[in-house]
Amino acid sequence: METVAEITAARKVSKAFYAHLYEQEGAITKVNGIIYFVADDGDIVEVEPSMVNFLTVLGEMQTADAQRIDDLMHGGYAAVACNQEMGVQ
Repeated sequence: METVAEITAARKVSKAFYAHLYEQEGAITKVNGIIYFVADDGDIVEVEPSMVNFLTVLGEMQTADAQRIDDLMHGGYAAVACNQEMGVQ
């Protein structure tokens, strides 16, 4: 008798928004209650209250772009794919 593999729950993608911080383009997202700005070149900066006057939020990202930002926040594509929660050992 064959058994069916157990399906692990997928990680829910955080919402992400296109944004400009100072003169830099990128996106903002919230992880564990902290708001981060992810620049297009991959730099990740925690947004502090003093930076809010220089932050422009443009609009919500679609699922594919939000997934890319979420993967970057969790260590990149390889780190996500090799995570124990995903079933890879």
